[in-house]
Amino acid sequence: MPEYRIRAVIFRQGENWIAKCLEYGYVLQTRSRLEEVPGELKRALTRQIQVSLDLGIEPFTGFKPAAQRYWEMYERASPVPEPPTAVQSGPAVEARLAA
Repeated sequence: MPEYRIRAVIFRQGENWIAKCLEYGYVLQTRSRLEEVPGELKRALTRQIQVSLDLGIEPFTGFKPAAQRYWEMYERASPVPEPPTAVQSGPAVEARLAA
């Protein structure tokens, strides 16, 4: 699998946590606990990449970078540590929490 470095900003919207990837505008929405969001995001991104590769498509084809406001949220946000039980394979994900 190709190597990807993906930055994401995580924020609360109602009862859901939203993880918005900056480079590709990929979005994960979940009601999981905050501690679980980085691992869920990494698993979802890994599946997205693998399915694209299986279909012979460049991963994230058609995805556009996130809007500037999400990049700004990311810059002001605090790093979210990856849990020790996180998936070790897949893209490198740097997540930050926008409070």
